[in-house]
This record gives sequence, C-alpha cells and structure tokens, in this order.
Amino acid sequence: MHRAATQFKDLRAWLAHLEANGLLKHVSVPIDKDWELACITRQVMRESPERRYALQFDDVKGFSTPVVTNSIGATREMYAMALGIPIVNGMIDKAAIHANWVHALANPVPVKEVEAESAPCKENIRKGEKVDLTAFPIPTWTPGKDAAPYLSAGCVIQKDPETGIQNCGVYRGMIQGPNRVGVLIQAAKDSSIIHQKYESENRPMDIAVVISPPPYVAMTAVGRVPYGVDEITVSGGLAGEPVEVVKCETIDLMVPAHAEMVIEGIVQPGTREPEGPFGEFFGHMGPQIRSPVIEITALTYRDGTIHQGFQEQMPPSEGSCIKDIAMESLLLGALRGMGIPGVLDVYVHPMSCQMHVVVRIRPQFPGHARTVMSGVWTAYPNRSKLVVVVEDDCDIYDDDDVQWHLATRVQPQRDLVVWRDATGISLDPSMPRDTCNYGSKLGIDATRKHVYPERSAPSKDLLDRVIRDWAKYGLPPLSR
Repeated sequence: MHRAATQFKDLRAWLAHLEANGLLKHVSVPIDKDWELACITRQVMRESPERRYALQFDDVKGFSTPVVTNSIGATREMYAMALGIPIVNGMIDKAAIHANWVHALANPVPVKEVEAESAPCKENIRKGEKVDLTAFPIPTWTPGKDAAPYLSAGCVIQKDPETGIQNCGVYRGMIQGPNRVGVLIQAAKDSSIIHQKYESENRPMDIAVVISPPPYVAMTAVGRVPYGVDEITVSGGLAGEPVEVVKCETIDLMVPAHAEMVIEGIVQPGTREPEGPFGEFFGHMGPQIRSPVIEITALTYRDGTIHQGFQEQMPPSEGSCIKDIAMESLLLGALRGMGIPGVLDVYVHPMSCQMHVVVRIRPQFPGHARTVMSGVWTAYPNRSKLVVVVEDDCDIYDDDDVQWHLATRVQPQRDLVVWRDATGISLDPSMPRDTCNYGSKLGIDATRKHVYPERSAPSKDLLDRVIRDWAKYGLPPLSR
C-alpha cells in the first residue's frame, strides 16, 4: 500500500495533525532545557506505546523558541499516521509501513528547486558575526553527563565531490560555541566516505545541518539508504511528491525549503577537536573522540522557528523507533534485492539497539534460513548481532510468539550459527576495546526441519468466532 500524495509539507502541518488527534501535548510552564526537558521526554517514552505522545515545550527558560520531542517516532502508530496508513481500532498494518518504504526506494522522486523568496527557511538570514547558535534552546540530552548541548535530530547534508550527489544523514552535533559545531562522522558511514574524498584533496567541505525538516526527510535521513542515492529523493517517494529544496546562502548545497532552520558551514581538512561524551542509543555513554568541526557561515530560519530534537540514550526512545523502522524497511528491500526468495517481513526489537533482528520467511529449500542470515549480515554488517529466522506462522511483532518458536523449533547444536571476527560498531559497549571493531554474530534457525504435530490450541476460526461474540459474555474487552 502506498499513499498517493503528501499531507504534510512541513513539520508545522504534521504537528497540527498530531494536535487535532490528541497526540501533541503542550508543556506551558517554564522548563530548563539542560535537565527537565530530557527527563520529561524520557518519562513519556517509558509509558506503554498507547500512552505515549509528542511534546511541545512552549516556555523554555531563557528562550522564545519552542522545542518538540517524540514528534515522529513516539510509536509505530504515529509513524504510520505520517505515511497516511490508517489506524483501525488502535491497530495498524505494520507491513504497510515497509511497503511504503520499499516503494519509495524503488521510485525516488527528484527534488523540486524553488527560489529563495518562496522558501520559508529563508525568512531570517544571519551571516558572519550575527550567527549565534546559542540563542536557540538546544537541549542537553543526558543531564550531567553529556559534554554540552547537542543537535540530536540535525539532518547533515554533504555533496560527493565526484558525482555531485548529495547525502543526508542524522549525526550528533556538539555545540562548541556560537558559530562552531563538532559533528560525529563515523568510519564506514556515507558521511565519512564523502569527508575522506575532500580531505584526500586537502579541500574544505561544504556542509549543512537541517533542523526540523518535513517529517519524510527526517525518516529517510536516519536510514542506511544505499550510497549514491540522495535520501531526499527517497523522502519524495515516501511523500508521493517532490520535496522542495532551495540553494544555500554561502555554500553549494540544496536544502529542504520548508525546514525550520538551516545551519550552513565548512569543515576544514584535517581539523579534529574533542567531541563527546554523549549518551548514545546503546543506553551507555559514548566516549569523547576527536571529530571534525563545522565553522558556521550562515544561519537561516523561519519566523517563530521550532526546534526539533530526537532523544537517543536508553531505549525505548524516539531515535531508536525511527531508526528501527527504517532499518526493517531497508533490510526487507535489500534481502529481496539479493534474490533471496520467500522473505515476508523483518522486525527489529525496540530494546535491542538495532542488534536483534527477526526475519519471517516461507521456507523453500534446505539452508534457506542460513542464506537469510548471510543476507542480513551483508546488508547491515555493523548491526544485527542476533538474527532469528522464523516461518510464516509466527507473528514477529509478538515477543511471546517469537519465544514460543525459539522454544519449540530450535535445537542449539543444529540450529545456531556463530560468525566470529565479524564487523561490529564501536558504540557497542560489549565490543572488546582492542579489536578494531571486530566482534561476533549469532544466527538462530527457528524453522521446522520435519513435520510437526498439530498445535494444541483451538482453531483460529473458533477463536475468531468467540471474539465476534465477546460482548454477549459480559466480560471486560480484550486487549488484543
């Protein structure tokens, strides 16, 4: 299922939709951005999904700019709403999210350039000494532990100097002064590939950080879109129409015209300064490292600009939710693109920091599950530490059902696959500190290897009949 046209050209339209549906709550009392904001957001995300909502902090102490959190990925249902997927009796067709993503990847929509006069992000322009990022309420996300306030939802845009294709990804940005931001550019990421090309030629690199873009831009920026594909064209695929972009004021990049704010700058070759620590998505503090620094050349923003932040840190968090959904969708498309048959769905467990993946297949040949494991590890080499492959009779979104399949379909000696000396990620606290990001991975084949007896439970037809007649029994409503 793919929605034909966009509903939300900018973050404001999306927030208005959330508010109309009772999913945006305003905090009107004065709030401290350096501890209260993160703690309130954390408490809301600790609730069960049906009790979560987006937050808008209207009175951040010392600032006139509001801050929004949990605004895209508080729940899968909220994420689905942005894609136009209907919610029926509080439930969504989870596979429809993946279908939209797969469609968008196969059918990217070229961006539409607009003139500066019609770009809301140009309503205010500050250059040179007038640039002051500290005039805006950028939160501290791990109070008492982060090195400084951080841009946590900034969509970082770079351009490959050889192809001219732009890349857009979300990378943490440490506020180091009014006009300087330390940006984490990790090895093997698309951002690092581009950065290395500039450094190899001893050239400065143009870079832009887009704050509070249209929701579809944020959705694709957190995903591992194949290198050489402009993420914003995939955003257009999700939206069903081109994303409008405008040329930057001081650098040669195109940015979403309906963003709330755009930070323009340059990264000088060879520049590295201390950046971090920062509370990372593994639920532990990421260490201080030496990272490139953005020298800000211009700051453009809308009247009444809104600052959007993604809370990372310990899952569940908005950052983990939107990354998990993107990873599921991209992984599903990648496995099918490899020609692996019978791949039906993919689920990333919300507490697993993208390390626990469940794949549902319709087995078609001996060793099918192991082929799927290899495909997952090829597509996401530094994630997917645990891969479980189940059959099509398993509800991969139901932890109880997955556990039952593990208990009844697996013999450890036969069904476990351990891959030693595999690529990991340095932020994983379980990684040995001296192995250059080499760890290991575990695959579990939870498919049947022979004919099983019938299940010892009433048939689905009978259970469905009882559900239809539930009201007549005088019992409390069922939760599922």
